[in-house]
Amino acid sequence: MKKIRPLSRRALLRGLGGMAIALPTLEIMLNRHGDAYAAGDRIPRRFLVAFNGQSLGGDGDTVHNYYVPDVVGPDYDLKIATMPLGGYDNIKSDVSIVSGLRVPYNTGSGIPAGGWDVQFHTSALGPLLTGVRNKGPDDFPGGNGPTADQLVADAIGSDTFFKSLAYQVQAAWYLSGGSAPYGRDILSYKLDGNMNPIPNPGEVSPKAAFDKLFTGFVPPDPAEAAAKAHELAKRKSIIDLVRGDFETLIPRLGKADQVRMQRHLDEIRDLEMRLGAIPPMPTEQCMMFPDPGPDPAIGGDNESLGGDDFDVNNGWSDETQRAKVFHDLIHMAFVCDLTRSVALLYTMAQSHMNIHPIAAHPYDQHELGHSGLGTAEVSKVIAWHVDLFAQLVSKIRDTPEGDGSLLDNCALVLLHEGGHGYDPAGADNSSHSTENMACMIAGRAGGLKHGIHVVAQDMHPGNVLNTAMRAVGVDQDLGEVVGVIPELLS
Repeated sequence: MKKIRPLSRRALLRGLGGMAIALPTLEIMLNRHGDAYAAGDRIPRRFLVAFNGQSLGGDGDTVHNYYVPDVVGPDYDLKIATMPLGGYDNIKSDVSIVSGLRVPYNTGSGIPAGGWDVQFHTSALGPLLTGVRNKGPDDFPGGNGPTADQLVADAIGSDTFFKSLAYQVQAAWYLSGGSAPYGRDILSYKLDGNMNPIPNPGEVSPKAAFDKLFTGFVPPDPAEAAAKAHELAKRKSIIDLVRGDFETLIPRLGKADQVRMQRHLDEIRDLEMRLGAIPPMPTEQCMMFPDPGPDPAIGGDNESLGGDDFDVNNGWSDETQRAKVFHDLIHMAFVCDLTRSVALLYTMAQSHMNIHPIAAHPYDQHELGHSGLGTAEVSKVIAWHVDLFAQLVSKIRDTPEGDGSLLDNCALVLLHEGGHGYDPAGADNSSHSTENMACMIAGRAGGLKHGIHVVAQDMHPGNVLNTAMRAVGVDQDLGEVVGVIPELLS
C-alpha cells in the first residue's frame, strides 16, 4: 500500500498565485492524533469578543443580578439571565462564568490604571474594551489603546485573508432628536500607521458581510455563478479607475482629508485583493451557504426612552435574525480559516434598542435599567444576549475539526457594559456601576477550562480577555490590565 505523504499547509498557501490565503483544516494536513498539522504547525486558534450594551441590574434594586451562580466551580446553577445555557444540548458544560469583576474608578485620588472617571457612559466603556484608563469625564467612548481582537489579529492573523472581522447586530442608534452614539457603537480599535488607536467600525449589514466574506467563492448554481462572475468583472474595472483617481487626488488634500482618503484607498486595495484571490478549498465544513437575501428593514427612531409614549413599533430591526446571519458568517470564517479574530457587537453601549419584542416592556434597553421594574426584568434582556451567545458557541462546538471540535481551538468571550452597585456620581444600587461585574468565556483552546463558575474578586474584565488571549497563543496584556485568571487555565 502506497504511503500518503502529509500535505504541508504552508507549502499550499505559497502556491496560490502569490496570494496568502488560509485553507480550512483538511485531514491530510493532520498528524495521526488529529490535534496538530503533520508538518509541525498546530491547528489555528480563533478568538472572539462579543458585547452586550447593558448593565446586570436595575436601579434601586438591592439584588445586583440574576446572572452569577450560587455554586462555585462545575455544575453551577442557572439564574434568569443565564437560563438559555441549559439549552443547546446543555451548552452550559462548555461555557464558564466569571464573577466578582470590577473596572476601577476615580475615588478622588485620580483615575487608576485601567479605570474611569465619574461619568459612566462617557468614561467606563474605553477602559473596559482597551484596558487603558480614560482621560477624564469628557473622554467619550473610545479606545486609548487597541482592543483585544486587534492584539490577537496582529499576533496570529497575518496569514489569513481577513486579519480580523467586526460585526454589529444592533442596526441603528434608534434615538431621535439629533442624538448619535458618539463611539458607543464601536467595539474594536486598532492602531494606525503612527500607532494611534482608531475606530474599527463593525459591518451592520448581514447581506454586505455575506458578500464580502464570500467574494471569491463560486456559487454552486451555474446561473448564479455566471452572474457573480459578471459582477466581479465589472467591480474590478471600476476599482481600477477609482484607485487611480484616489491616488491622484490625495497629494492635493490637507492632512485630515488625506487621512480620510487614505483609509478609503486602503479599503479599495483590500477589495481589489479579495476580488483577485483564490477562495479556500471547499470541504464538507467549509462552503458557501445560501445568500441570506435582503437585510431586515431598519426600524424607526423613538422620541421617547420608555413608558406610555414609547412606540413599541420603532427601534427594532429584527436583531435576532441579524445575529443569526452574523453567527453563520463567523462560523464559516473560522471553519475556512478566513479569519482568527472577531469583534461582535450585539447591542451598543447605552443601547436604545426597543426591548418590547424581547421582554414585552415599552422601554429601550438602556432605559429599562432606570425604569424601576428591577433586576429581574433587566435580566430577561440579558438572557436574550446570552441565548445568542449560546447559539454561536453551540454551532462552533458541533463542528468537527481534527480529532475533535472547532470549539477545542477557540476562546470566545461575552462582555456586559456594566455591573450593579455604587455609582461614583453618587448613587447606590445603580445600573451606572462597574461593581459586581461578570462575563462568560467559552472554548478549550490552550487548555482553557470550561463549564465552571470562577469568582475573580476585584479583578478587571480585561483579565478575562488576557486569559482568552493566552489561550489562543497571544502572550500580551490588554492595556494597563496585567495578568490572567489562573483558575480558567489548566
